[in-house]
Amino acid sequence: MVKNSKLKFLFFLLILFINTKTLFANTHFYTVEESQRKGVGIKGLNQKSTKHFRELYMADSKIKWLSDVLIDSIPYRPYIKSQLKKKKMPLCLQYLPIVESNYKVTAVSSSGATGLWQFMENSMSPYMKKNWWYDERYDPWKETDAALHKLLDNYKTFGDWAFALAAYNMGAGAIKRIQKAHPGKDFWYLAENGYIRKETAEYVPKLLAIADIIDNAEYWGLIQIAACDKMIYGLAPETFDYINITGKISLEKISSVTEIDFETLKKLNPALIKNYTPPEMTWKLRVPKGSAKEAAEKLRQLKKQNTK
Repeated sequence: MVKNSKLKFLFFLLILFINTKTLFANTHFYTVEESQRKGVGIKGLNQKSTKHFRELYMADSKIKWLSDVLIDSIPYRPYIKSQLKKKKMPLCLQYLPIVESNYKVTAVSSSGATGLWQFMENSMSPYMKKNWWYDERYDPWKETDAALHKLLDNYKTFGDWAFALAAYNMGAGAIKRIQKAHPGKDFWYLAENGYIRKETAEYVPKLLAIADIIDNAEYWGLIQIAACDKMIYGLAPETFDYINITGKISLEKISSVTEIDFETLKKLNPALIKNYTPPEMTWKLRVPKGSAKEAAEKLRQLKKQNTK
């Protein structure tokens, strides 16, 4: 009888534990006082649309997705953050590639927008170039420089980061026309009253919601997000050497001659979509730090042999 009573009690505790775990599985607790919740550098955290997307992104499935994206961002965010600090731009812009591409270097949208920052071909100039041999949108470092340049140009034009972001998404000319039709109105008024197209009206609050979740992960009780974000803490931007290559040569040949791993060369030079340096021009080939001098000498020897 005593034995059965103990078993029933243990079974009761087990059921209580399971039910309690289920009850709180989707609950996120505040672990930091409200006064310690940080801003993200751009106004709009308390807008209705931002709150909507914050709640959406705090669902368990979205937290898993966001954690995975933060891990994918590790090779690029140290460089992006360093450039944002250098240019004195809001650090929350480091999360814009989450909205744009899920931090996928090879991302291509149905409309042809390409890379981390999703440049359309008609918006590349004067920031980047492409031809049959290369497409600089696939280069995360070059496309980052281009995106920050463009965002800063937009900010100088509009004097407001929400409008600068909206212009990045739908074009500066379109935003100017909307402002002209509704003088004195801010982005949030125009977005929430249907004067800005739906995609762009959601673009800015999506960024702010994601930034709030990551930058205030401990406040929201999102330990997994905080842990993934901290993976880049203390990481310096990756540095490289460069070799000037004149004329067409395959990355496979360069790898064979220089003994630099072929996959490493591809990873460091993703703009070379044909795996060849382009003919009739000089290309700055990115190589691992400390390898340029020896690699360049080996390539010079190859060129001498080929000209004999």
